[in-house]
Amino acid sequence: MDKVYSGRMTLDEWISFFIEFIVPDDLSEETVELFLRYLADINALTLADDSLWEWKDWGSRIQPENLVSVVQNDLESLCDRESGFALPYFIGFKDLSKKYIDATTELQDEDSLKKNRNRKQRGGAEKSIPASDFSNLQIVKKVGKQLQPFMQIEESIVSRLVGERVSKQDAKKLFHYMFGKMNSKAEPRVWEQLSRKRHR
Repeated sequence: MDKVYSGRMTLDEWISFFIEFIVPDDLSEETVELFLRYLADINALTLADDSLWEWKDWGSRIQPENLVSVVQNDLESLCDRESGFALPYFIGFKDLSKKYIDATTELQDEDSLKKNRNRKQRGGAEKSIPASDFSNLQIVKKVGKQLQPFMQIEESIVSRLVGERVSKQDAKKLFHYMFGKMNSKAEPRVWEQLSRKRHR
């Protein structure tokens, strides 16, 4: 017999509900719990008493059989809000347009991502610097420069995910899941040789 869910449940029951109807298959229970805490911070879930969590405005929606469609519709509408910027990465019931995380910008949609790529391709040839013989220190500095944009975007997104119920450590876990989803859809980069000189 299928489990019957309602709009007011324990956190464990909400985790089971989200795994069954909402989130992608690759999301672990721990990450689903963090995602639910993020939803509580943006007021989609509220703590009704010590152990029960209620979906927003559930009091006016009596039939439990409507819960799946109500939650899915609410999540879709929350995606359009600033506070729901991360939601498309955690929705598995529909392929929603995800905002991509780029190394030099914050979250952006597919159109602006393509424009930035075109701009970089046009201006890239003029700014290319000849390769040099790197010492260890130069390599460390180069890697540091390459990682800096990632660290900046991580700090920016994590600060937006942190809330009353989501700690900085929790937010980092959510961010890394989002970043992994973005990387799986990213276009492959053109291989380029960095520092090897041709010997005569």
